[in-house]
Amino acid sequence: MNTRKLFGLFGLGVLILAVFFFYLNKEVVNSSRIERDFPNPVLKTGTLAPDLEITDIEGKTHKLSEYRGKVVLLNFWATWCPPCLAEMPSLEAAYTKLRDQGFEVLAINLDEQPKTVHKLIQEHKLSFKIFLDPQGKAAHAYLVYGLPYTIVLDREGKIQYKGFGGHEWDQGKELEKLKALL
Repeated sequence: MNTRKLFGLFGLGVLILAVFFFYLNKEVVNSSRIERDFPNPVLKTGTLAPDLEITDIEGKTHKLSEYRGKVVLLNFWATWCPPCLAEMPSLEAAYTKLRDQGFEVLAINLDEQPKTVHKLIQEHKLSFKIFLDPQGKAAHAYLVYGLPYTIVLDREGKIQYKGFGGHEWDQGKELEKLKALL
């Protein structure tokens, strides 16, 4: 068999496998990023979120369960993550628009020094709560596999949305979903 036919058969095989993959995963391909229910045995939509004990930027310890009664957007991020930084202004704008209605943003920074995080807070004029996760305990508890990773909890502390990647939280479908939970 000549190499041309061999490459042609190989290409056809790859094409068949790709079509088969997309057929099996059509719900992921056809859904928006925020609606995807990523395979994660810890975070199932509609279930109570695992409680966290996290330390804020000032060194005070908080429990996630303290925020029950509010809609909470948990955002795992880092200063070295471009999509995380791009998302910060929309998180701040959404927080500003909705905080008086019982909305909280809890941004959990992974593995960085407080000085680095303070600098970013000042640069972006962030007013929502910032937490530090230097050992990655919160990220491990939620099986965070990439950044930014966001989980939205309803007033009962149940997971309503989760997603990977940056979003525009202050407009469009994302803002409407937040408003619907308030």
